[in-house]
Amino acid sequence: MKSIQEIEKQKKILVEEYGLFLEKQANLTPIAARIYAVLLIEKKNGVTFDELVVFLGASKSTISTNLKNLRDTEMISYHTKPNDRKKYFTLSSSGFLSRIKESLKMYRMEQKLLIEVNAYRVLSNEVHKRRVYENVQDTPYLDFIDKTIDHLEQLIHLVENTCFRNIK
Repeated sequence: MKSIQEIEKQKKILVEEYGLFLEKQANLTPIAARIYAVLLIEKKNGVTFDELVVFLGASKSTISTNLKNLRDTEMISYHTKPNDRKKYFTLSSSGFLSRIKESLKMYRMEQKLLIEVNAYRVLSNEVHKRRVYENVQDTPYLDFIDKTIDHLEQLIHLVENTCFRNIK
């Protein structure tokens, strides 16, 4: 059985790894990415400002600035509890949806461009009256893009209609 210290060490490692991922994937600052990672792990009850300061070892002003930025982009929200003046920060359903929708937008843009590239290749072969381009269709990759778009659309539908219905 693992000790509390071992569990906390594992949590710090996960926050660091997920934070590094989010820095690149969501273009977040290092502290904002780690705040998001902490909230992902502790998603049910929320995390207080003071808990974030202690866990992340960052200054109060750094945590405050990054919490504000995450709230402004609707990636996180907060709630309060009766007889408790503290704010409990959690991930926002709208922030989660906006990340998925942004990914969907990028895949649709790439899909459109691939279709245009394929049309150009076909036209170029016809104009030159020879096979300038051997592989006219990038079918495997375009198929991947099409399936990814379908999956993202299904996920958006699922999230909008089930998972976060009561949170909004």
